[in-house]
Amino acid sequence: MKEFTLNKKERLIVNAAAKDCSRPVLNAVRIRKGMIEAADGYILMQRKIDYSGKEEVLLAIDDIKKHQDMKSTGNVMYSNGGENGEIKAIGQDINIIQPMEGTYPDTDKLWPKGRTKLKIGIGRSVLRKVLLCLDKSEEGITFTFYGAEKPIKIEAANGDIKGLVMPMILPKKEVTPKKPVVLASTERIN
Repeated sequence: MKEFTLNKKERLIVNAAAKDCSRPVLNAVRIRKGMIEAADGYILMQRKIDYSGKEEVLLAIDDIKKHQDMKSTGNVMYSNGGENGEIKAIGQDINIIQPMEGTYPDTDKLWPKGRTKLKIGIGRSVLRKVLLCLDKSEEGITFTFYGAEKPIKIEAANGDIKGLVMPMILPKKEVTPKKPVVLASTERIN
């Protein structure tokens, strides 16, 4: 494994990972060439990082969360930790962690292609989870819609982070406007 570092902003991606262990591989972040990514089955978030290694690494979110930045560098450094595949995480403390085993989903195939559409429902708690992956400096966010049943692409203006959110269908009884308005729904309002 090639050595890499993650700062606090880059480690925010753990907020997109599955919190339960029913799908262990999603209770991890994946480090691959140029990015860190996490998914929970409903959302996928990716952030650009400085990692040029060919080997992919899965790290448990609990291991990532416990690391605190080195005061001198403002990040945590991850490197080979021994012959048994361990990883040494050096931050304010030194931890030896085991990379997770398993096959991470092929997330490249998940990104929608085609014509962009508009009205899609997004759950507040899902949107909040996505926002927790963003740093305070990443204020400008674009949402790209490809259709009512396709994932919504989310991307920061600086291009450093992007993600996907699955849409939800809002009950029709909640949509009772008196004049045409744009709502977060998959229903067309006339």
